[in-house]
Amino acid sequence: MIVKIRTRIKPTEDREKVIRAVKNIFRDAEIEIDEDNIVTGETRSLKKLKELIRKQAILDAARMILEKGISGNSTRFVLNKQAAYCRVVNFDRDVHGGIDVKVIAEEGEDIRAIVKDIAPRTKDGKIVEEEEILEGDNFSYE
Repeated sequence: MIVKIRTRIKPTEDREKVIRAVKNIFRDAEIEIDEDNIVTGETRSLKKLKELIRKQAILDAARMILEKGISGNSTRFVLNKQAAYCRVVNFDRDVHGGIDVKVIAEEGEDIRAIVKDIAPRTKDGKIVEEEEILEGDNFSYE
């Protein structure tokens, strides 16, 4: 899996704070900044993102966003930059102001399995396996 990160440093933003926002979520990311103040990064680790999603108890919302963003062998989503600076995962609609993230499944990997690893299904607030969900008497797909 490869994770590509991209955001822009706006004229009103502090360069170091934008870098910190990215690093708060993607600690191992290799960051570069070009002459147009475009920040790009790449990593193979989603450890901190997964940790924060669980800590904030937003697995269902995260899974919905990640599944909605699937196209081919990747999923794409945007994180709020200000929230990331505070070590909070907040999915954003503003592509131009947020941190654009693309998770790419490499050969032999399945993007749906990667999404499931990041944000597994839950029932009554607890992580469950697919088989447990399908066997549950009270489960509804509504």
